[in-house]
Amino acid sequence: MEATASGGDRPVGQAAPLTDPAHLGRIRAMLVLGGVPWDQLDDGVQQVRLKLLENQARPDRTAIREPLAWLTTVASRVAADWQRERSKDAGLRARLAARWLRDPPHAQPDDRALALAVADALGALSPAQRQVLALRYYADLTVLDIAELLGIPPGTVKSRLHHALGALRTRLHDTEVI
Repeated sequence: MEATASGGDRPVGQAAPLTDPAHLGRIRAMLVLGGVPWDQLDDGVQQVRLKLLENQARPDRTAIREPLAWLTTVASRVAADWQRERSKDAGLRARLAARWLRDPPHAQPDDRALALAVADALGALSPAQRQVLALRYYADLTVLDIAELLGIPPGTVKSRLHHALGALRTRLHDTEVI
């Protein structure tokens, strides 16, 4: 039987997958080739590390036979997720810009009343609900960005957004604003 490092599946003397310079270089290269900007490479590496830790924390997991191949695959998926999120944001911005070029927004007399009603409805929400709504719709952050900023799971952010929007909708219906 081969001796293993404390609490791990790798032989003694073998570097952990994310501390081995060769592995880190390959991960960073995969992220760059996938289109992740240089200034966000450290975030990408952190996401890969998180995926590795999540995998290792699962009790039903099997040992990763080829750590470099596994890490490279995860890094390529992280890069693809980054590209997908970026293209979604760019597409939304392009659609909004095109719409505003066709039909620029004009202030209506009812806009001030609506703004005051929305502000009042927002004031009735819990601070946590107001916080996620402001970060999502006013600061235009993604669910993952909000989760990271607040230090909570993305599922919690989604749940708070869902409940906050429901409460906001109900409040605006009750006051006959919408």
